Amino acid sequence: MLLTQDSAPQASGGSADEPMPPPAPEQLLASDAPPQAEVIDAAEQRLRFTGSGAEYFRIWAVNLTLTVLTLGLYSAWAKVRRLQYFYQHTELDGSAFDYTANPIAILFGRVIALGLLVTYYLAFGYAAWAGLASTLLLAAVLPVLLRQSFRFKARNTRFLGLNFGFDGNLSDAYKVYLPIMTVLLFPPVLGAYWLGVTAEVWVFLLSLLALLFLPILQAVFRRYIQSNLRFGCTGFVFAAKTKDFLKVWLWSLVLILAAVAIAALVALVVFVLVGAIYFRGKLPFESVELKLIFGGSAMAGAGLSYLLLSSYFTARFQNLVWNKTSVGPLHLQCEVPVLGLLRVQCTNTLWIVLTLGLYRPFAAVRLARYRLAFVRVSGWRHLDEFSAGEVQSRRGATGEGAAELFEMDVGL
Repeated sequence: MLLTQDSAPQASGGSADEPMPPPAPEQLLASDAPPQAEVIDAAEQRLRFTGSGAEYFRIWAVNLTLTVLTLGLYSAWAKVRRLQYFYQHTELDGSAFDYTANPIAILFGRVIALGLLVTYYLAFGYAAWAGLASTLLLAAVLPVLLRQSFRFKARNTRFLGLNFGFDGNLSDAYKVYLPIMTVLLFPPVLGAYWLGVTAEVWVFLLSLLALLFLPILQAVFRRYIQSNLRFGCTGFVFAAKTKDFLKVWLWSLVLILAAVAIAALVALVVFVLVGAIYFRGKLPFESVELKLIFGGSAMAGAGLSYLLLSSYFTARFQNLVWNKTSVGPLHLQCEVPVLGLLRVQCTNTLWIVLTLGLYRPFAAVRLARYRLAFVRVSGWRHLDEFSAGEVQSRRGATGEGAAELFEMDVGL
């Protein structure tokens, strides 16, 4: 995470034994190297990822092989191994996180989720009323499954011997998810029901109309998750407002329009230059070579536009969520630079293409190391409060143990 102005290095003149501060944001934008992990203050610590691409490559290769050989059944165990590696190599003040999930619970949740999705899609092939009925069934069941999924993920995350938790109740889950599903699912479903499943254009337009509500829905969704998380018995506090999400989405829309315009301009310039040089000023539109060159340049422009948008969304939303989150006396700060993340994403994508996908585990490790390096936690001296609170959080352990039997990760 980047330094703020309040924590910028002071002018020279201090003791020669004082540690050097981390680099300033301007320095970091010139390189994709993450900031150094020095401690700026005794009560402030920076997240650090200690994994390596070579180590994770072995896990990734075994996971991929066994998942293919078992026709996907091993994917639940693969997920646990992957998350355990990334959690156990994420450190804060020398202490690592841990992931303790049972793969059977993940497999069970995925079977249920797959069954619901298959039923949803097959119902529309049978009749319009069946598709509408399956949508209503999905809307009734998904809030329950997703709430259980969040409880499962939080309960199986540990740090300093304390478990995280998720305390969102079922009524709040319906209040959050029903509007989301109403906006995202029902316009295309009702369009297919009234206009027929062959009216793809109108159904697509209704789906695009629903996207206008995404900023508000994302704000409600994220507020529900962050506000109901806890560490030990200390709850998270999430201070982000809906307008904060709207700002990110509005700038994203501007970026989308600019990226499309630039991609179209690049493709046009390549098209004209190739025609002027290779075809000596003539543009034989029926030429296969010209079509391939134009299509390749258009795909390259679209890929770069996607990487730009992905980097912008990832950086801005990570910064927004964690800068507005606190846990008791601990305050989280995050300043991932968009340009630095874009450089990492572009080089990762290039190497993945050149190695035919073999660089994926190295890219995952590199991306995790970069993103986590910009997260900083202040108020570190007050960790005793969490340890003292864990005794209280265990009072209902018997009842929660029974609830664990019904928890799962639906993987959505």
